[in-house]
Amino acid sequence: MRRRTIAGLGLFCLLAACAQQARSPTAPGMAWSLNHAEGEGAKLAFGEPHSDNLLLMMTCQARSGEVMVTVAAPENRPAHAIELRSNERTTRLPGQIVPAMAEGEALIEAQTPATNPTLTNFARTGDLSIGGDGSSAKLPVRAGEREVVRSFLATCRAA
Repeated sequence: MRRRTIAGLGLFCLLAACAQQARSPTAPGMAWSLNHAEGEGAKLAFGEPHSDNLLLMMTCQARSGEVMVTVAAPENRPAHAIELRSNERTTRLPGQIVPAMAEGEALIEAQTPATNPTLTNFARTGDLSIGGDGSSAKLPVRAGEREVVRSFLATCRAA
């Protein structure tokens, strides 16, 4: 429940953001951040710095070998999948809808191995897009952020 509450605070209106991002190759003003919270594990988020406006959050417990990917969507969204794309690699993660704190919104959560080839390629190249229902959002990694992504996946991988 705590994970859902924390994720729900920042993950609003993804489909609207994706629709706008589908027209734009990048997400202006957005950045990657990594946080480690005692008892909650590692959190890699893409959003506006110093705000609750996030497009994507990935979480894991150290050395669990698993990553939870969370995005927001309208409650009535028919698809329950998250699509991750990194260059030639694409992964469609079947997810489940969970309630969000915002009215009319829901979260889609999907779990994947930390060794997922799309995530591995993302850490190597810095290229990642998320999508679903015909829209996508490119989530660029700037030079200084690539180590943040690598560090997150290294934390998640099983020993």
